[in-house]
Amino acid sequence: MQEKEEKSLRYGYSTGACMTALCVGLWKNYLTKNVPNHIEILFLDQQKKELPLILDELNHGILKIQKDGGDDPDCTHLAILSATFCESALSQAQKEDYILSIGNNTLILHAERGIGLCTRKGLDCEESKWAINKKPRQMLMENLKLHDFATYENPKTNVFQLNLSVEHGEELAKKTLNSKLGIIGGISILGTTGHVRPFSHDAYKATITICANTIYLEHGEHIVFSTGGRSLNNAKKYYTNLPDSAFISIADFIGHSIETAKKFAIKEVSIACMAGKLCKYAAKQFYTHAHKEEQDLSLLKNEIAQAITLLPQSEIIDNTWENAQSVREALCSFTDSGQKQILNNLAEKALIFFKSIYPTGIFHILICDFDGTIIMIKHSETQ
Repeated sequence: MQEKEEKSLRYGYSTGACMTALCVGLWKNYLTKNVPNHIEILFLDQQKKELPLILDELNHGILKIQKDGGDDPDCTHLAILSATFCESALSQAQKEDYILSIGNNTLILHAERGIGLCTRKGLDCEESKWAINKKPRQMLMENLKLHDFATYENPKTNVFQLNLSVEHGEELAKKTLNSKLGIIGGISILGTTGHVRPFSHDAYKATITICANTIYLEHGEHIVFSTGGRSLNNAKKYYTNLPDSAFISIADFIGHSIETAKKFAIKEVSIACMAGKLCKYAAKQFYTHAHKEEQDLSLLKNEIAQAITLLPQSEIIDNTWENAQSVREALCSFTDSGQKQILNNLAEKALIFFKSIYPTGIFHILICDFDGTIIMIKHSETQ
């Protein structure tokens, strides 16, 4: 089943849309020495929207914009992007720059502070180039065409340069998966259409796909999914023979992640998780966010109610699990061995769910305690 989309939330715009707005604004300033407070941009879904600009340093040739992600919690929400624009020559281009041919003219797309450099294959930006994805570059080119960049004739040069920066981009990048993807030194300039859908998970799911594609390109046969930082760190300690690229944090996207492993025919799949996620996997939840799939705790209680029919009475400390307000509290109603029996039963059901998505996959569940330490490993039957 697919996760439900939130309704009546405000859309925003991507860093790619911000880059386009800056470039069009600076191009207008180059032609007319005038930039409006708002610039109209054509998005890749053919919708038009006015984006507000920051003009306070335009007299120094610097135009700025503040990204508005709408009702989306992305870490780049409210980030400040700035740019300058100038006449140039192809000899001025660096090897990391993109050279965009637009009709009669050429634009050198150059990144300065706060934008990452792509160091690996399999991404939507080119290896050894700035982390500016293909769709934002397309959006930029199409909008410049609308403003006569393609047909403009300058007697001095037909080459121009956009210099793009993101304030505090290096710090923002630490809150993303960029370092795992092989993007160093800053954030990525992203956007599929230019819009940011409220609470859209497309970007996170795309990141999982990109990471799996990287493993495929590196001929890897084992991928390790984790639901959080603690389980990820302990999975790395367990699988010391695997490269760092084999470990992917998947948050709530278990179904998509297994589908992705299947897509790239990665034979062996390990999932490191805690009890809360495990009981959701046992209940065949394709997507496991508490706000999207209700009854987190009641789900565990239902699973416990089934599991305890197989437990010796000596493993049951009390019945307070029936009124527990947390997963940890519910499991405290059982001895350590009783807890492991419940988790084992949950894991067996989870493996059946995983197999239903990827029948030929070989699965391992690394069950972690609340500190992330691995306390049990359960394998699928096919080894």
